[in-house]
Amino acid sequence: MSATTSTAAADQAQTFQIRPPANEKLHSSAVKEVLHSVLVEQLSNFVYDAETSDKKVNCLAEVIRERLHELSVTRYKFVVNVVLGEQRGGGIKVGARCLWDTDTDTAVSDTFLTETFFCSAAVFGAFFY
Repeated sequence: MSATTSTAAADQAQTFQIRPPANEKLHSSAVKEVLHSVLVEQLSNFVYDAETSDKKVNCLAEVIRERLHELSVTRYKFVVNVVLGEQRGGGIKVGARCLWDTDTDTAVSDTFLTETFFCSAAVFGAFFY
């Protein structure tokens, strides 16, 4: 075996991780703080309009995703789901299902409510093996 082959094999062996180190694990409290702060910042002065709400939802999801990457957790993939709707007295149910590793993966949600609209945001953080 040549020196480059053994070096490449050693590098590959070092990058495979089944579990993140304790100091690199995604903590739900940090994700909850990000979600809450983004919703409050972005929606405190927001006036609901059905025509422009799709742009606001995309903006919220992008800001949340960017802030999550600032947490500097490596090897995590994020799925951000944002639902924005008008308060009209009706109900809404939102659900999600996925395969999950309870040791490494995290799911967090937060809700922002006013008299005229609601916003529910959920983040799924999955460790990338």
